[in-house]
Amino acid sequence: MLSEQSFVSLMKPFFRFVKTQVRESENGLAYYGTGEASSWAVQSNFNIAGALAVLASAQDVTDAEKEEYITLALKLFRYNLATHKTGDMVCSCGSKWGGTWITVLGLERMVCGQLELEPYFTAEDRESFRKLRIYEADWILEHYETVAAIEAETGKNKPESNYWNGSFLFRTAMDYPDTTNREAYLEKSRALLLNAISHPDDAASTELFHGKELRHWHVGANFTPQYSLDHHGYMNVGYSVVTLSQAAYLYFYCKTRKWEMPPEALHHVRDLWNVVKNFIFPDGRLLRLGGDTRARYCYCQMYLLPVLLMVQELYHDPDAPRLAQGMLELLRNEQQNNPDGSFFGTRLQEMKRQSRFYYVRLESDPFAVLAAGVFFKQASHAPGEATPHDVEWHDDYHDAALVRTAETVRSVVRKGGNGMTLLNLPVSDSDLAEWEGNGFAHLTCHKILANAGSKGFLRTFPGGFLHCGKAEWIEYEPWGEGEASRVVAESRYACAALPDGKTMIVLEKLTARKEQALSTFRSAVWQIPNDLFNGYTRTFTGNQGFSRTLRGRKEYGIIDTGSKWINVDDKVTVVLGYGAETLKLYAPAKAQGAIKIHPQMTSLYLNEICAEVYDPAESYLPGTIMADTGFAVVSGITASAGMPCRMERLATPENVRAVTVTDQTGKVWQFAANLGTEDILWNDQLLPAGAAFLHPLS
Repeated sequence: MLSEQSFVSLMKPFFRFVKTQVRESENGLAYYGTGEASSWAVQSNFNIAGALAVLASAQDVTDAEKEEYITLALKLFRYNLATHKTGDMVCSCGSKWGGTWITVLGLERMVCGQLELEPYFTAEDRESFRKLRIYEADWILEHYETVAAIEAETGKNKPESNYWNGSFLFRTAMDYPDTTNREAYLEKSRALLLNAISHPDDAASTELFHGKELRHWHVGANFTPQYSLDHHGYMNVGYSVVTLSQAAYLYFYCKTRKWEMPPEALHHVRDLWNVVKNFIFPDGRLLRLGGDTRARYCYCQMYLLPVLLMVQELYHDPDAPRLAQGMLELLRNEQQNNPDGSFFGTRLQEMKRQSRFYYVRLESDPFAVLAAGVFFKQASHAPGEATPHDVEWHDDYHDAALVRTAETVRSVVRKGGNGMTLLNLPVSDSDLAEWEGNGFAHLTCHKILANAGSKGFLRTFPGGFLHCGKAEWIEYEPWGEGEASRVVAESRYACAALPDGKTMIVLEKLTARKEQALSTFRSAVWQIPNDLFNGYTRTFTGNQGFSRTLRGRKEYGIIDTGSKWINVDDKVTVVLGYGAETLKLYAPAKAQGAIKIHPQMTSLYLNEICAEVYDPAESYLPGTIMADTGFAVVSGITASAGMPCRMERLATPENVRAVTVTDQTGKVWQFAANLGTEDILWNDQLLPAGAAFLHPLS
């Protein structure tokens, strides 16, 4: 049962952590974290202030606790009021905050706290808050341009910021009906909200909004025709969730104020939810098939909770209570590993030393969304059984495909957060998922990434898909003085999801393009998270009696398994076809799950199953074939089943790779891909450059 106590039981322990992160300021005020004028610091201060105000309203709170929570909430809130450009103080860094595209995000996310704090406002608080909101609304009116585009590279893909700025304008106009620019706020709010979850079909739509056809409001589509999002330059499930969360905050604010939700604010909300719902594991963890360039299972994951609370009430979604309950259990699991009451203290222990600014911000998000649960008071809804959720979805823009059954989930994305990425695991085991270039060779040096190449080959069919593509490994910000950023290696690859619901085949050829000092190089990498979510323990089993249990974060090294197949925890099996004699296990010395812009900051420990591992790695002369591998991954398979499929490489021309695969049912498949740049005739069949085919042979 999702009760108020479900949320409060996680919030109260976190308050112990909050008190260690609060610093006293002048005039009896205080700030959480670093107190700087930058957006994240301001947002986290609002997150904590708002959540404390909501926590104080909970039934399971004593009078003494309530007074403590409200006192601190007002100190934090008033600090942000005083250090805004309309206030009379400066932030800890010596500057004031305000007047940016992201300024009002913290205020949007603390709407629950605002509503709970209002009875405690003094006349001075009310006047200061009004000045702040009018200043920001006027800034949006004058400086924030209404733009939208699918391609992140244009700088115009702004679904979430269009939504929160539009929402802020609407709320300000409604809360202060006497303000001079009220009608202008409402007009721009409509434009921003209609161009938040905007779709290509909107360009021709005659649907009326405030007396004007949608096509005349429309400035661009932020989402692809399949409702995928290219935010930050990759298929970003997380920011689809963030956009929906802004709708949730506005929905419940309007409900509390007894206003009608503006129709512009619900534009495509349900359409987007119907797609995003496919990208959530049954336990509430986001199924980020395009990857995550930030700390794993933190920021965007948290803002799924307000979305679930909204769709449960607004659309009567029967799965929402169960997914929300699952999210709470994931958070509870994290918190129980931290004696200080924090949510991420153990898993992000390195980050605490690297950036207090970054770390304390991430800690503020779960506290903020738990407060939404208390405020929305969802006690009457009990989690139900999972509904069948078979899905076949694809998106041409990102070369993305998903095949999800009641038992397994398999996906491919070319334009992922760290280049191309694959997924194949039981749908009930979300802790096995990691997408940082999963399924392909990995190169590491100071800063290097696999740049998703131009559009590749993607074909879907009932129960499966084919993809063939190209990516370039590029070192950016190289060490050498005057050294240019260049392509280090080129990957040409192909993958196939068989229609058996379990098997995926991966072929890759990696060629050196520049001699480069590498710290490690691994081929055919299949990543296995081994962190607190699975109890820091994974058991790897192979043939010839091989069995090894690895404890995450405690055992390091390279292990030659002597086996052509490796099963993980009776859940998934990797089968080597060619490219090495045996599979290796790689247990790195530190956590991975890197934050893309600062890869030295990591968030999740991983083991890896690889064809070859070189740590440290040698350098390769241009033109050298660094890896030429073929392997299969089969999910929902126990170790006792042994090798679940067999792969044989076929003789082919230089740029063609072809294999036969006998799946678990005994059916034989032929999979071939042209990894070159010219069409090739092979076995009396024309293989276009960059294309693949899959044929049943029996």
